[in-house]
Amino acid sequence: MRLTQEHARTLLLAAQGLCAPVEQPTTKDAVLAAIRQMGVLQIDTISVVARSPYLVLWSRLGTYEPRWLDELLAERAIFEYWAHALCFLPMGEYGLYRRGMLEPIGPGARARAWIAQQPEVPARVLDRIRSAGPLRSAEFPGVGFRSSGWWDHKPEKVALEQLFLAGELMIARRENFQRVYDLRERVLPGWHDTNLPTAEESQRAFALRAVRALGVAKAGWVPDYYRTAKRGIGALLDALAA
Repeated sequence: MRLTQEHARTLLLAAQGLCAPVEQPTTKDAVLAAIRQMGVLQIDTISVVARSPYLVLWSRLGTYEPRWLDELLAERAIFEYWAHALCFLPMGEYGLYRRGMLEPIGPGARARAWIAQQPEVPARVLDRIRSAGPLRSAEFPGVGFRSSGWWDHKPEKVALEQLFLAGELMIARRENFQRVYDLRERVLPGWHDTNLPTAEESQRAFALRAVRALGVAKAGWVPDYYRTAKRGIGALLDALAA
């Protein structure tokens, strides 16, 4: 099968929800549907007209209530974690990312190594959240800490991020776009790691989701969409296309 550039362009735009006529009034369910269609909604804190995720949704839905995105997070319909970047992700796909958190390589593994090297602050942070409930980074005082630059954060903030990457903490909600951290078992009380997909199931699921979100893709684009392993992707795509 051969496609013209115009056909390929149309397939890509349609897959990303940019071709269908905007239906008004829109709903919170439509916001969730748009995230599921894209597979990922990248989070960027830079704000000019509005923060990036809100603009991405507006480009697909037209006028909508920005608070719906925050409500979907608080309602556990979506969650935050790293895909190709930090993203809002459909909660139904948590198991795919949980497997990545526990892999011996990747951000989860690096975070666990950092925690093992300096366990005191992460343990103190976990104890505080366990006793006080969900907390923002701003609610940890960082006594005696003075930042020396943009990426120089107080130890508690660094520990929160590493515990998040390791899968020990999740983002329960956002308040004025600030993360509110809570224990994973309180955000997802019904989750058990026995529910994890196998590595092969995970790679297959990510590949199918990437192709669906892209509409049309070269083999190299498929693992890049979710930043998954490139090894074996050619054979997998051949098998899926057979």
